[in-house]
Amino acid sequence: MSFLLAAIIAATTLAPPTPVEQRFLEGETLDYTLRWLKVTGGTARMTISPIDNGSRYRITSVAKSSPGFSRFFKVRDEIETIVDRSDFSTIRYVKRLDEDGDKIEETTVIEDGIATRTRKKVKKIPVPRPVMDPISVIDFLRTNDLSVGKSYDLELIADGKRYTVHARVVRREKVETPLGVFDCVRVEPRMVSGGVEREERLFIWYTNDERKIPVRIRTEVKVGAITATLRAVSSGVSSIDPPVLNETKGR
Repeated sequence: MSFLLAAIIAATTLAPPTPVEQRFLEGETLDYTLRWLKVTGGTARMTISPIDNGSRYRITSVAKSSPGFSRFFKVRDEIETIVDRSDFSTIRYVKRLDEDGDKIEETTVIEDGIATRTRKKVKKIPVPRPVMDPISVIDFLRTNDLSVGKSYDLELIADGKRYTVHARVVRREKVETPLGVFDCVRVEPRMVSGGVEREERLFIWYTNDERKIPVRIRTEVKVGAITATLRAVSSGVSSIDPPVLNETKGR
């Protein structure tokens, strides 16, 4: 009887968290310097932390232009997403954009296989589970094997549309940051909807170690590239507001 009880307990005991999951459970804050069109002009802060007794993660991403850059083009973009810890499926996604006075606010809530997006109008989109969003997918990929050659197909909801994301771990590269030079793996997610790939291209460089920290994130669009380069890492969750860029050093 005691042997049977021990077997049941062993079968139901949760596996210890991986190093990446342990970072998520402790909370993590990542600070970045932003470059628009080769000009350093802003900062970003990404955080992740457990909520609801550890059953969910809250992920935030806030980007803002520096005082000097704001004289020409002011940016304040805020995103918050709540995901289920068990499979990283998005539960609630809120986006608030303020770009040179052009403001956008939208909320997407996912329940019972339906994503309800509210902007000026309400739109309902059937979605599978799990389904990611443009911010949560960055952390979700950290929970996977990022050996060169690996690839993953994920479902994603963005701007009221469903996409399939084909994420490939392309190669190892060295990335220089204010924190030093990191040995990284370069991951290239591609978003496809209805057989058509989005024009924007995304590149993410994760540290090639058990932490898998995204040290550089670059988005390429028609008008140029936006690059976020890591400049600080801390445990726990700091204020979601990123620090003001030291423009003398940032240029």
